[in-house]
Amino acid sequence: MSAALDFGAAFGHGPYTPDDLHKGPDEGKGFELWNGWLIEKMSPSLRHNRVARGLRNLFIEAARNAEADVFIDGGEYEFTFPSGIRKPDVFILDAMAEREGVAEGDTFIDPADLLLVAEVVSRRSGSELHDRKAKRDEYAAAGIPHYWIVDFSPVLRIEALDLEQGRYGKGRVVTGGELLVVERPFEISIKPDSLLELGR
Repeated sequence: MSAALDFGAAFGHGPYTPDDLHKGPDEGKGFELWNGWLIEKMSPSLRHNRVARGLRNLFIEAARNAEADVFIDGGEYEFTFPSGIRKPDVFILDAMAEREGVAEGDTFIDPADLLLVAEVVSRRSGSELHDRKAKRDEYAAAGIPHYWIVDFSPVLRIEALDLEQGRYGKGRVVTGGELLVVERPFEISIKPDSLLELGR
Protein backbone atom coordinates (compact mmCIF):
# COMPACT_ATOMS: atom_id res chain seq x y z
CA MET A 1 0.00 0.00 0.00
CA SER A 2 1.25 3.50 -0.73
CA ALA A 3 0.06 7.09 -0.56
CA ALA A 4 1.35 10.47 -1.75
CA LEU A 5 2.20 12.75 1.17
CA ASP A 6 4.59 15.43 2.37
CA PHE A 7 7.18 15.55 5.13
CA GLY A 8 5.62 18.62 6.74
CA ALA A 9 6.28 22.35 6.80
CA ALA A 10 10.03 21.92 7.27
CA PHE A 11 10.25 20.53 3.75
CA GLY A 12 7.51 22.52 2.04
CA HIS A 13 4.87 20.71 0.07
CA GLY A 14 6.70 19.41 -2.99
CA PRO A 15 7.62 18.75 -5.61
CA TYR A 16 10.43 16.85 -3.93
CA THR A 17 13.88 15.80 -5.12
CA PRO A 18 16.08 12.82 -4.21
CA ASP A 19 17.94 15.12 -1.81
CA ASP A 20 14.65 15.92 -0.05
CA LEU A 21 13.92 12.21 0.22
CA HIS A 22 17.17 11.61 2.07
CA LYS A 23 16.71 14.62 4.34
CA GLY A 24 13.35 13.30 5.49
CA PRO A 25 12.53 11.03 8.42
CA ASP A 26 14.84 8.00 8.60
CA GLU A 27 16.65 9.31 5.50
CA GLY A 28 13.68 8.41 3.31
CA LYS A 29 13.43 4.77 4.30
CA GLY A 30 10.01 3.45 3.45
CA PHE A 31 9.42 6.02 0.69
CA GLU A 32 9.72 6.14 -3.08
CA LEU A 33 9.82 9.33 -5.13
CA TRP A 34 7.49 9.61 -8.12
CA ASN A 35 7.10 12.74 -10.26
CA GLY A 36 8.08 14.94 -7.33
CA TRP A 37 5.78 13.24 -4.82
CA LEU A 38 6.79 11.10 -1.88
CA ILE A 39 5.09 7.71 -2.05
CA GLU A 40 5.00 5.93 1.29
CA LYS A 41 5.54 2.20 1.02
CA MET A 42 3.13 1.21 3.75
CA SER A 43 4.00 -1.73 5.97
CA PRO A 44 3.19 -4.77 3.87
CA SER A 45 1.30 -7.77 5.19
CA LEU A 46 3.01 -10.86 6.51
CA ARG A 47 2.00 -12.74 3.34
CA HIS A 48 3.55 -9.99 1.19
CA ASN A 49 6.79 -10.25 3.15
CA ARG A 50 6.82 -14.06 2.99
CA VAL A 51 6.24 -14.09 -0.77
CA ALA A 52 8.98 -11.48 -1.32
CA ARG A 53 11.40 -13.57 0.76
CA GLY A 54 10.37 -16.64 -1.22
CA LEU A 55 11.18 -14.89 -4.49
CA ARG A 56 14.54 -13.73 -3.16
CA ASN A 57 15.44 -17.23 -2.00
CA LEU A 58 14.26 -18.71 -5.31
CA PHE A 59 16.43 -16.33 -7.33
CA ILE A 60 19.47 -16.87 -5.12
CA GLU A 61 19.25 -20.65 -5.47
CA ALA A 62 18.66 -20.47 -9.24
CA ALA A 63 21.62 -18.09 -9.66
CA ARG A 64 23.83 -20.40 -7.61
CA ASN A 65 22.83 -23.37 -9.77
CA ALA A 66 23.56 -21.37 -12.94
CA GLU A 67 26.83 -19.99 -11.50
CA ALA A 68 25.57 -16.54 -12.48
CA ASP A 69 27.52 -13.49 -11.28
CA VAL A 70 24.55 -11.51 -9.95
CA PHE A 71 23.45 -9.62 -6.84
CA ILE A 72 19.95 -10.38 -5.51
CA ASP A 73 18.06 -8.37 -2.92
CA GLY A 74 15.19 -5.90 -2.57
CA GLY A 75 13.54 -3.38 -0.30
CA GLU A 76 15.55 -0.24 0.36
CA TYR A 77 17.98 -0.27 -2.58
CA GLU A 78 17.33 2.84 -4.66
CA PHE A 79 17.17 2.93 -8.44
CA THR A 80 16.96 6.20 -10.38
CA PHE A 81 14.33 6.70 -13.07
CA PRO A 82 13.28 9.86 -14.92
CA SER A 83 10.18 9.89 -12.70
CA GLY A 84 12.16 9.56 -9.47
CA ILE A 85 13.35 6.81 -7.13
CA ARG A 86 12.02 3.25 -7.07
CA LYS A 87 12.71 0.49 -4.53
CA PRO A 88 11.69 -2.86 -6.03
CA ASP A 89 10.50 -5.66 -3.75
CA VAL A 90 13.01 -8.09 -5.28
CA PHE A 91 15.60 -7.66 -8.02
CA ILE A 92 18.42 -9.42 -9.85
CA LEU A 93 21.29 -7.04 -10.62
CA ASP A 94 24.53 -7.50 -12.54
CA ALA A 95 27.04 -8.13 -9.74
CA MET A 96 29.70 -5.88 -11.28
CA ALA A 97 27.35 -2.89 -10.98
CA GLU A 98 26.81 -3.59 -7.28
CA ARG A 99 30.55 -3.99 -6.64
CA GLU A 100 31.35 -0.76 -8.49
CA GLY A 101 28.62 1.10 -6.60
CA VAL A 102 30.01 -0.08 -3.27
CA ALA A 103 33.55 0.90 -4.27
CA GLU A 104 32.41 4.37 -5.36
CA GLY A 105 30.21 4.92 -2.31
CA ASP A 106 27.13 5.43 -4.52
CA THR A 107 23.64 5.91 -3.14
CA PHE A 108 21.66 5.18 -6.30
CA ILE A 109 21.87 2.32 -8.79
CA ASP A 110 21.30 2.63 -12.53
CA PRO A 111 18.28 0.48 -13.51
CA ALA A 112 20.04 -0.31 -16.81
CA ASP A 113 22.07 -2.87 -14.81
CA LEU A 114 18.95 -4.73 -13.63
CA LEU A 115 18.30 -8.14 -15.17
CA LEU A 116 14.92 -8.84 -13.53
CA VAL A 117 12.58 -6.98 -11.19
CA ALA A 118 9.70 -8.50 -9.22
CA GLU A 119 6.96 -6.55 -7.46
CA VAL A 120 4.60 -8.26 -5.01
CA VAL A 121 1.14 -6.75 -5.42
CA SER A 122 -1.06 -5.87 -2.48
CA ARG A 123 -4.56 -5.91 -3.96
CA ARG A 124 -6.73 -2.81 -3.59
CA SER A 125 -3.78 -0.88 -2.14
CA GLY A 126 -2.49 2.48 -3.32
CA SER A 127 0.52 0.74 -4.87
CA GLU A 128 -1.39 -1.78 -7.02
CA LEU A 129 -1.85 0.60 -9.95
CA HIS A 130 1.81 1.61 -9.73
CA ASP A 131 2.93 -2.03 -9.88
CA ARG A 132 0.61 -2.98 -12.75
CA LYS A 133 0.87 0.17 -14.88
CA ALA A 134 3.29 2.94 -13.85
CA LYS A 135 6.21 0.67 -12.92
CA ARG A 136 5.54 -1.58 -15.88
CA ASP A 137 6.01 1.42 -18.18
CA GLU A 138 9.02 2.78 -16.26
CA TYR A 139 10.81 -0.55 -16.12
CA ALA A 140 10.26 -1.12 -19.84
CA ALA A 141 11.53 2.36 -20.70
CA ALA A 142 14.66 1.68 -18.62
CA GLY A 143 15.33 -1.47 -20.64
CA ILE A 144 14.93 -3.97 -17.79
CA PRO A 145 14.69 -7.30 -19.66
CA HIS A 146 12.29 -9.11 -17.29
CA TYR A 147 9.50 -7.98 -14.96
CA TRP A 148 7.50 -10.28 -12.70
CA ILE A 149 4.22 -9.14 -11.17
CA VAL A 150 3.35 -11.45 -8.28
CA ASP A 151 -0.05 -11.68 -6.56
CA PHE A 152 -0.67 -13.49 -3.30
CA SER A 153 -4.43 -12.88 -3.09
CA PRO A 154 -6.90 -14.39 -3.80
CA VAL A 155 -4.47 -17.01 -5.18
CA LEU A 156 -0.72 -17.07 -5.69
CA ARG A 157 -0.07 -15.92 -9.25
CA ILE A 158 3.01 -14.92 -11.27
CA GLU A 159 2.93 -12.89 -14.45
CA ALA A 160 6.37 -13.11 -16.10
CA LEU A 161 6.92 -10.34 -18.65
CA ASP A 162 9.77 -10.11 -21.17
CA LEU A 163 10.90 -6.92 -22.87
CA GLU A 164 10.11 -6.94 -26.59
CA GLN A 165 10.86 -3.92 -28.78
CA GLY A 166 10.87 -1.53 -25.84
CA ARG A 167 7.75 -2.78 -24.10
CA TYR A 168 6.51 -5.73 -22.12
CA GLY A 169 4.30 -7.94 -24.24
CA LYS A 170 1.68 -10.36 -23.05
CA GLY A 171 3.28 -12.28 -20.23
CA ARG A 172 3.20 -15.90 -19.19
CA VAL A 173 0.79 -16.30 -16.29
CA VAL A 174 0.80 -19.22 -13.88
CA THR A 175 -1.30 -19.73 -10.76
CA GLY A 176 -1.34 -22.11 -7.83
CA GLY A 177 0.36 -25.41 -8.65
CA GLU A 178 1.15 -24.60 -12.30
CA LEU A 179 4.83 -24.64 -13.23
CA LEU A 180 6.62 -21.60 -14.61
CA VAL A 181 9.99 -22.19 -16.27
CA VAL A 182 12.05 -19.32 -17.69
CA GLU A 183 15.45 -19.49 -19.35
CA ARG A 184 16.54 -15.88 -18.80
CA PRO A 185 18.36 -14.26 -17.10
CA PHE A 186 19.11 -17.91 -16.19
CA GLU A 187 16.92 -20.94 -15.66
CA ILE A 188 14.31 -20.40 -12.95
CA SER A 189 11.42 -22.78 -12.28
CA ILE A 190 8.67 -22.21 -9.73
CA LYS A 191 5.12 -23.12 -8.82
CA PRO A 192 3.50 -20.04 -7.26
CA ASP A 193 2.08 -22.09 -4.40
CA SER A 194 5.60 -22.90 -3.23
CA LEU A 195 6.57 -19.25 -2.64
CA LEU A 196 5.15 -19.13 0.88
CA GLU A 197 7.19 -22.19 1.91
CA LEU A 198 10.31 -20.81 0.19
CA GLY A 199 9.94 -17.63 2.23
CA ARG A 200 9.99 -19.33 5.62
